[in-house]
Amino acid sequence: MKPTFFDKKTCGTCKKAQAFLNEHQVQFEIVDIIKNPPDQAMLEKFIDADNIKPYLNSRSAIYRELKLSQNLPDKAKAIELMLQDSNLIKRPFIVQGERGSFGFNASEFDEMWVK
Repeated sequence: MKPTFFDKKTCGTCKKAQAFLNEHQVQFEIVDIIKNPPDQAMLEKFIDADNIKPYLNSRSAIYRELKLSQNLPDKAKAIELMLQDSNLIKRPFIVQGERGSFGFNASEFDEMWVK
């Protein structure tokens, strides 16, 4: 079973992450996060309630509009906002079974998706 890679075509971080996975010959399925966002159950499963910030896309318009940098929502509210606007989800979001990761960090990808 291949990991599912939630992607936005214009996302530079997604492109870097894909290049990294391709370089390490990791096969994955690409899903457009705007057209087919992850569902509530998936977000609830992989988002840590104790530290919501790493799961939020601080570059998104809604993040700035709602001033989330000054007033972080709790997990339930963050997921509600993500379901309303999937641009708020930190990209890429990659999931396979019980493993999931948000954003791109080469060492984390190496540990989680390559080995």
